[in-house]
Order: sequence, then structure tokens, then C-alpha cells
Amino acid sequence: MAAAGLLLSAASVNAQNAYDALNFSKADPIMGTARYSAMGGALGALGADASVVKDNPAGLGVYRSCDLTLTPNVYITDDKSVGFNINNFAFVLNFGKSGHKKGYVTSSLGIAYNRLKNFKRYSSFRGQDLNYSMTDYFKEASSDAVYDESIRLGLLDKDGNSLFSSDALLDNRIRYKEEGSMGEWNISYGMNLSNRFYWGVGVGLMTLDYTQTVSYDENSLNAYGDSWYKDEYCEMTGTGFNFKFGAIGRITDFMRVGVAFHTPTFVSVDQFTNTNMDYNNLNDRNYINTEIDYSDTEYDLQTPLKVQGSLGFIIGKRALIGLEYQLEDFAAMRLSDGSFDFDTEKEIINDRMKQTHTFKVGTEIVIVKGFSGRLGFAYVTAPVDQALSEEYNTTYPVALPKEAMYYTGGLGYKGETFYADFGLVFKNQKECFYDWLPTATPISEESLFSTNIMATFGWRF
Repeated sequence: MAAAGLLLSAASVNAQNAYDALNFSKADPIMGTARYSAMGGALGALGADASVVKDNPAGLGVYRSCDLTLTPNVYITDDKSVGFNINNFAFVLNFGKSGHKKGYVTSSLGIAYNRLKNFKRYSSFRGQDLNYSMTDYFKEASSDAVYDESIRLGLLDKDGNSLFSSDALLDNRIRYKEEGSMGEWNISYGMNLSNRFYWGVGVGLMTLDYTQTVSYDENSLNAYGDSWYKDEYCEMTGTGFNFKFGAIGRITDFMRVGVAFHTPTFVSVDQFTNTNMDYNNLNDRNYINTEIDYSDTEYDLQTPLKVQGSLGFIIGKRALIGLEYQLEDFAAMRLSDGSFDFDTEKEIINDRMKQTHTFKVGTEIVIVKGFSGRLGFAYVTAPVDQALSEEYNTTYPVALPKEAMYYTGGLGYKGETFYADFGLVFKNQKECFYDWLPTATPISEESLFSTNIMATFGWRF
């Protein structure tokens, strides 16, 4: 029973931490239909698109007909791997026009799925001639299970001091892999009042499917060439819900103003973690391997609320321009499970997480009747303070996101009932990668590039 308690407590090392909370709270802001993505996601005040419901459900009030859409997507990650997913699927049921010019005009009910994020990435880093070891931090920062196993393997003495490579420099290697996705089903309702005011409400049902594999190994440059490694595998699935409220005001025939409010998403996460450790002590001709299995545990995550404001400009029948701003405060995240003490993680969230500001701009221009061209751009500020200290020790690698930029474009065809859109999103995500905290400087500061190529096929009737 004591051993089981140690294994359970160790699960918090990799799964239940502030940086995972950030990873699951931070979505890509412009993924959706090809038109939505090509315009940088700046449709909050313009509406009449199946992906707008994840931003401003009042956009359903702009619809004049029923709509059925499907958006397959191909994405290419920074390491050149290729993946496929469905970015959007939606059905909008319009209840027809009332014939009134004042008061109730029409309304729509929408059921839509939108991909929020793809986690797929792989990074590999190698350090040479290092004068420190991760085992130096096991006494202060490791879980009880990893700490005890390190003593049994001979990496630490009984007082928790490192026994590995005290007389030589080290080489190390880190391999960091993420896979999975976040998505959201939205059930929303929007109404048109007097063709001047549109309002909408909706509920979002979020799904999470995530795996992380981290391999860390160190090799001593002493005469014996001792080595050790720690492999960690973490799998997390979850479901959550939120509520959305929005409004659009048609100030003039030329200009619309939109506002929206999203409650926090309340997510229940189920996680499984497995750790393998190995020490190859050539001096003592001793090779020891151990496997630490963690049974499933559950915890709850509360993401930040969101506030959005948007402007839309309609230039005759020739062009559209959309502008949008979104505010999120990641210091408002919460972790809980009823039994585990998250005080340290909450301190990290309070001290390190920041408000983020998302800016979107997009335009659509009619090239010839039935064909349109689109361009967009989005910018997201860094959600976490990059300044680190030894106040919060951890012994796992961390990728801290910095600012992100999205460059978008696309083409569209619109017929009597059928329409087809093509979209291209090029993302530049800057990040700092730490082999573990609190190393003073990141081992890598880089830009991760990814590309999404999508097509939407839709029918309006």
C-alpha cells in the first residue's frame, strides 16, 4: 500500500502541472472552415460562417438559409511529418424569415464541430560537456517514487545526493514528442432582430486526446562511460464544457460591431503515466532497470474566461474587412482533484502566467462573380513569463510558448446552393525549450513552423 501511494504521488510530476494546464487551455485561434481560417478568423462581427459559433454565436443570426459544411485538413509540422483531420463539420438550421421588418426577423440553430488544436510535434536536443546532471535536482524536485528508485538504482545516496558523474563532464539528449488534439462541439442559437441587432447563446463541449513521450539520457565522459536514462509516457483524455454569449450590432449598412463572452471551460481529465529508469554503472559492472507504473488518476482543470470584441466592414458587394481582439488571462487557470495539493502549481500559475492579447485581421474581395480571394493575419502574445528562477524546481522538460503569428490566405467559389473554399494557414510559433526547470537559460530558442491546407465543401438551401 505504501508503494502504491508513492506511485500515485509521482503522477503529478508529468501530468498535473501548470505547464500542462497552459497547453490544454491555449487553443489555435483561427482553425475552422477554410473561409474562416483564410480570413485570419476575423469574422466575429460578420457572422454567417459555421466556425464563427466558437467565437460569437450571434453570427448565427446573420444566416438567411440552412447550411451544411465539411472541412478536411492536411497539416505539416515543423519536423516535416504530415497529418490529416477534420477541421470543421457543421449543420445550421434556419427557421425562415418572418416577413417582419421590425422585431423578430429570423433565427438559426447550429450544431458545429471545430478543431481547436493539433498537438503533433517532435523535438530532439543534445547537450555536450555539461557540468551538471538532472540527478542533482532529484532531492528537491523529484517525486517520491522517482526519488526512491534513484536511490535503489545507485544514482543517489541515502541522503539524496547525486552519485552520478561527480568527477566528469556529461553529454545528454532529450527527445520530446507530443501527439493528439483538442476539439469542440458547439450547440448554438442566434436571432435577428429588425436586421439591426443579432444575439446568440451557445454551449461548447470540449474533447481532449493527448499523449506526451519524453526520453532523457545522460552519458558520463569519465573513463568508464557510465550512463542512465529516464523515459516518461503520459496519456491524457478529457471532456469539458463552457457557455458562450454574443451580440452583433449593425451600426450602419457599412459597419458592424460584435462582442462575445466565453465562460471558463471546466475540464475533467483522466491521465495515465508510465516511467522507466535505467542505470548502466560500468565501474561496478552493474546494470539495473526499473519500471514505475502509475494507475489512472483524475483531476479537474478550469481554463480562463475569454472576452472578444470585433468590427466588420461591408464595402458594397465587393469586399469585406474584419478586425477582432481577444483577451485571456492564464493566471486565472485552476487545478484540483480533491486529494492532491496543487498549491505549488497555483503559485507557478499566479507568478508565471500572463494575460494574452490576440489580434486578427482579414479581408475578402470579390474577384469576379462567384469567385473571391482572401487574406488574413493573426498575432498572439506570449502567455507565460520567460523569466525563471530556482523557486520552482521540476525535473521534466518544458516547452514555454512565446508569441505566435499566423499568415493566411485562400480562394472561394459560391454557386446557387453549392460553395467550395480553399484555405492556407502558415503558423510561426516561437518558444523556449528547457531541459528542466529551473535551468537559468533555455537549451533552445526557436521558431516552430507548421502549415495547414484545408478545403470546405458546403451546401446552402
